[in-house]
Amino acid sequence: MQAHILTHRDAPAMRAFRLRGLREHPLDFGADHDEEAAWTLEEWTARMMTSLAFGVENDQGVLIAIATLRIPDRVKLKHNGWINAMYVAAEARGSGAGDLILDAIEAEARARGVTILKLNARESNVRATSFYRRHGFETFGVEPDALIIDGVPHAALEMAKRL
Repeated sequence: MQAHILTHRDAPAMRAFRLRGLREHPLDFGADHDEEAAWTLEEWTARMMTSLAFGVENDQGVLIAIATLRIPDRVKLKHNGWINAMYVAAEARGSGAGDLILDAIEAEARARGVTILKLNARESNVRATSFYRRHGFETFGVEPDALIIDGVPHAALEMAKRL
């Protein structure tokens, strides 16, 4: 198993896997399943071009983990990297797939001159926040009402790691 950067050819698999994550864990993503399910494959492919999408596949070549890295191109901001859309399939948890994705993102970020990685994680998602802490991320803030789902507000931890 290894993490690699996904290309436009991976858009159908990325779409299917991302929608699975949104369906199974609606509280853990800022995106909405029904909204993204309505996107055309061309829209998915275009979206993949706005950030670096990473994936890990199982032995059968099926995605079991994904995440994206967004690096601003503005001069004063390009030292920042944002990790988004991280999802590891339930059947792959504990396999090291999440570690591989995070390691690949960190390596790519360093190679591109990023000195700090940031992410948001739902405050009550102990599994995710513990995972990020094990990887050296520290909480630097809490965003109240980061998501409102069915009228219920959910706070998010703002986390960062210096590279």
